[in-house]
Amino acid sequence: MAATEVICIALAAVAFALASGGATARESDGIITLEPASLPKPYKNRFSHGKIIPSNAEWLYTAGQTGVDVDGTIGANIEEQAELAMRNLYNIVKEAGMDSTDVVKMTIYYVDPAHLPIIVAARNKYFGEDFRPASTAVGVSALARPQYLVEVELIAARIPAD
Repeated sequence: MAATEVICIALAAVAFALASGGATARESDGIITLEPASLPKPYKNRFSHGKIIPSNAEWLYTAGQTGVDVDGTIGANIEEQAELAMRNLYNIVKEAGMDSTDVVKMTIYYVDPAHLPIIVAARNKYFGEDFRPASTAVGVSALARPQYLVEVELIAARIPAD
């Protein structure tokens, strides 16, 4: 199926949802952000409920990034670890030739719910206050190493210029 057919099908699905009162959508460079009226508004407008990505997109999937510096040092506390994890992700996105607007999904794993505001502050520092990928934050009892307090992964997609 051609990319234009996929985009037309996606837009038709969004138009149907809009007509039936089921969703609102915004388009940015061919990627459609879904904001269904049948769902609660995203908490503090910090995420999107869904994204539709055209078939011609270039994709980036990252491994989970923890609070580890380039020399292997693990951050001493949640502030340092959140900063390092987000900086590492940001650097991966930049290395791929992308930016925060290309990030369509972010998943945050944390060991203490009290850390979430600190993690979000680090996320906003690197990806911006208006950063709104589809997002999930999951509290876990432990990560791969006992010293780790946070792990974050993301998926990005970019529509290549013609």
